[in-house]
Amino acid sequence: MLLLLIASAVPSGYVVEGTGPALDVNSKVEGQPLVSVSDVQTYPSDTKLFMTTVSAYGNADAGAPVAQAVTALFRKDLQILPLRVMFPDNLSSEDVKKQNQMAMTSSQDTAALVAFEMAGYPVSMTLKVAGVSKDFPSGKKLQPGDVIKAIKLSSENDYHSISSFKQLASFLDATKPNTEVTMRLERNGKQVDESFTTVAHQKDANGWVAPGSILGVLIDVQDVKIPGKVKYIVEGIGGPSAGMMFTLGIYDQLTKESLGGKAAIAGTGTIAWNGNVGPIGGIEHKLQGAAEHGATDFIAPAENCRETIGYEPQGMNVWAVRTIDEARTVVESVKSGDTSKLTSCRDLLEHK
Repeated sequence: MLLLLIASAVPSGYVVEGTGPALDVNSKVEGQPLVSVSDVQTYPSDTKLFMTTVSAYGNADAGAPVAQAVTALFRKDLQILPLRVMFPDNLSSEDVKKQNQMAMTSSQDTAALVAFEMAGYPVSMTLKVAGVSKDFPSGKKLQPGDVIKAIKLSSENDYHSISSFKQLASFLDATKPNTEVTMRLERNGKQVDESFTTVAHQKDANGWVAPGSILGVLIDVQDVKIPGKVKYIVEGIGGPSAGMMFTLGIYDQLTKESLGGKAAIAGTGTIAWNGNVGPIGGIEHKLQGAAEHGATDFIAPAENCRETIGYEPQGMNVWAVRTIDEARTVVESVKSGDTSKLTSCRDLLEHK
């Protein structure tokens, strides 16, 4: 019996994932706002906006105990994953912790800018070409280090000034693939104009292709400026998956009325500089965490919708979004009581 107990406590080669805490980004922690905005006018909100998390048992140094891994095989609320699928063998648990902290900080910075820009405040940043590929027309004209200043259709006379990623993305969203554009750049301190054709988006996990086109280059964002300050009190949670909910919470503070009235809404998803919402891991556990906190609606990245099927808590609506504007519409629609124009994850998969 002693040997059996010892064996069950030995680390396995697996990580066990389960439901983590759900935190209302509009709430307070020991009297301090979880997310506080200063230096600009802010407004109180009655809306509960829950960021959802996953709890992991086991880390990059050692897997979960054998007994816990075996138990997870028989429980729907737990998921068992091979240790080396989760963590490469060249990373320690401390390395992973640092990476997750960096990802969280990056998501918080992005969320702040996207929220301010969505609320109509002036924002700015420097967009610098970080990498090119000769497989794309842009790769034959642009160079790493080029600073993007403006863009236009080559057939037009006037340039569109670019001071944020969203401005560039909005231009490209309205531009069909294989359209020639001319980009005004700063290269080694000099103004340079380069012309090339845009390319189409790739299909996402659901086979959907975004409208418009892309440049086909990597862009680094620097010198981000917003008119206010944002402070976060989030301990022991890492990764980028709270980005969307942080953005909604900050936007809620920057606008007069409660974004979702008195509703309790949860969600998850990364946030990009252009406002796009990206996929995350462990959404089945996050749905359960949301339900435990009374959320009636859940905002999910469209690319994660397939993973929600069969895990929807009873009575909970799971809405699919691809952008922060769509996520905001979900919250506003729940407030109004009219969700007829929203797309649920089940609807998305049935009509894709």
